[in-house]
Amino acid sequence: MEKSNHIFKGLGYAYILTLVTLLIYNLILTFTSVSGSSIAMASSFITTISSAFGGFYASKHIKEKGLIYGLLVGLMYIVCLILIVFLAKDQFAFEIDMLYKVLLVSLSGGIGGVLGVNFK
Repeated sequence: MEKSNHIFKGLGYAYILTLVTLLIYNLILTFTSVSGSSIAMASSFITTISSAFGGFYASKHIKEKGLIYGLLVGLMYIVCLILIVFLAKDQFAFEIDMLYKVLLVSLSGGIGGVLGVNFK
């Protein structure tokens, strides 16, 4: 039971980090002359970093199997995001670039998990 608490806390912290960084990015877009063409790249970067942070947090507190728990947090993170997008859009199509994003975000969670379990 203890491990699942850390996994869900890592997932929650990943979403909090995502929301905060997206808010900051939106403020930058609104009040500066930064082009909106960078939105796709910025959202990919933010979700990747957030997933890595969630995996890092979970495995740092679990203290074992960092890759597995990090991958689990990353996969749960992106599946929940896809579910939110599915519910928010009228027309939803699972495209190949979404599969790449699932792999990227899951792997970043795994990398965060490996770093977290080895963090002193």
